Amino acid sequence: MLKVVSLTAAHDGDLLFSGLDLVVGDGDRIGVVGPNGAGKTTLLRLLAGELRPAEGSVTVGPGTRVGYVPQQMPEPDGTVAEFLRGGLGELAAVTTRLRLLERRLAVREDVLDEFGAVQERWTALEGWTAEARLAEIRQRLDIDHLPDDLALRAVSGGEQARLLLARALLDSPDLLLLDEPTNHLDAEGAAWLQGWLRGFAGGVLVVSHDRAFLDAVVTRVVELDGIHDEPQDFPGGGYTAYRAEKQRRWERLLLDFEAQEKDRRRWEADIERTKQQARGVESATGLGVAAPHLKRVARLVARKAKVRERRLRRQMESARWIAQPRSRPPLTLGFPADEAEAGEVVVKVRDLTVVFGERVLLAGVDLDVRRGDRILVTGRNGAGKTTLVRALAEAGGEQVAVLPQSSDGLRSGATVMEFFRARVPVYVEDAERLLAGHQFGPDQWEVRTRSLSAGELRRLVLAVLVNSPARVLVLDEPTNFLDFDALDVVEEALRRYRGTLLTVTHDRYFAEAVGHTRRWHVEAGAVAES
Repeated sequence: MLKVVSLTAAHDGDLLFSGLDLVVGDGDRIGVVGPNGAGKTTLLRLLAGELRPAEGSVTVGPGTRVGYVPQQMPEPDGTVAEFLRGGLGELAAVTTRLRLLERRLAVREDVLDEFGAVQERWTALEGWTAEARLAEIRQRLDIDHLPDDLALRAVSGGEQARLLLARALLDSPDLLLLDEPTNHLDAEGAAWLQGWLRGFAGGVLVVSHDRAFLDAVVTRVVELDGIHDEPQDFPGGGYTAYRAEKQRRWERLLLDFEAQEKDRRRWEADIERTKQQARGVESATGLGVAAPHLKRVARLVARKAKVRERRLRRQMESARWIAQPRSRPPLTLGFPADEAEAGEVVVKVRDLTVVFGERVLLAGVDLDVRRGDRILVTGRNGAGKTTLVRALAEAGGEQVAVLPQSSDGLRSGATVMEFFRARVPVYVEDAERLLAGHQFGPDQWEVRTRSLSAGELRRLVLAVLVNSPARVLVLDEPTNFLDFDALDVVEEALRRYRGTLLTVTHDRYFAEAVGHTRRWHVEAGAVAES
């Protein structure tokens, strides 16, 4: 179905990966993993034909239909019906034209010849099955309750994820490229998708951070680790098998310490030679007309040295991080635990009723949140989970800090350090220590937040919340966009957090790792405790 040969990709002059060879056939289930910014989404867009590779080739087999499901809806404009019908490909345009010609014939316009040609094409595309397919897919993905004329902007994140998948499935793809498909899906939706993919005869290549999903679906993992140029292959299992083999590989590497030190010294000597070359070229820029060109060369060489230096540091840190967890930066919190009286009610809502259009999301809900509670909030997409935690946050006022599902509006010209210290009142050296514990090293402290990836920005906001003086944290789908190493850090930080915690998540691994003392299930306008 798909053949990839020596694929290479770069972003802003930095190499993401090179030498990627891959063959995907019927029944293949391949998971793509790696840290944020390593090039996973870029790889999917290359395979989908949305981007052109710097080097190498991507060949789609004859007659193979490729369905690409991105992380987020690119432009949430239009209505539900318009968006879904766009997934019918040529049939959508032919059907629209056919309906227009029918109306023109009804008023006796002379378009009979064109109508006949369009109708013949509609028949060849089996247009009569379109409405039945559309209805079936909407029902199976639990989006049949969405009105055709509902604006996409009014649809929840989980429902948007289902719409994206439905649109891809309408074209009857042979190969599915899925980018974080369980983001925003509830537990029932994720379970349905796992089951459906197990029965799907075609090939699947999926980028995901959802550990339970990877264990249930994929049989091979390809990692873009941001360290090696070439992707790392882990055949023979899902997330659990991949993580165990990755640990073994790093342990073998670290056992040969002398070889590693020799390699490090070679890298450092190579970097120093590159820096000297850059300085030599720059000092020669006064040689007449060639000076502007030589300056550009000097900048490029210096940049190459910095990239290699950063990669070396990342490799050494990652080796220790994975194989020697005790060597990680100390993960401490900026403020003492909430020492108020145990059992004190910190947030209270009474007779909470929320209506959206004709739907009653919440009806007469009474809830108390007590100090020290760790509450897991579950429920299907659209049931009102986000509405509920927003209402609790409003009721709690300034003592409640919220992580929304998306990080819209947080990107700015502020640096990582400025963003953190504006929200966490600590001295610079304390901020440096706290940021290091959340995987933000010295080279990132002065990076603008607008330049961070979605995962990096989410990790930064979580670092702020965990280290803020807020007594209550409300986290709405906190694992979205986080890579595996970031999940390790966030889970550890939340285990150490001694305030009050409300978490909306579909990630079973995350919920178990963080722990909870109460569970609220939102359904049919009510909140049931278990």
